[in-house]
Amino acid sequence: MNLWGGMNARILGLGGGICWLVVVLTHIAERLHVLPGMGWGLPNSPGHYLDLISAVAGTFLILAAFGVFLISIRHRR
Repeated sequence: MNLWGGMNARILGLGGGICWLVVVLTHIAERLHVLPGMGWGLPNSPGHYLDLISAVAGTFLILAAFGVFLISIRHRR
């Protein structure tokens, strides 16, 4: 039985969840006007790119975790 596939899927899923948490926290910071120097809500600002990169990375990591999970299930049979 290969446990590494399940462990890798969990690690990737955790990384994706953390990235999505960063997205939520950036939206909260934008709403509460925390760290105004980040330029929350403005195009081409550090806050915008932090939000964008976190959303893309989180989605990619969650999809990768699902793929690794499916591959590990297929190899268990």
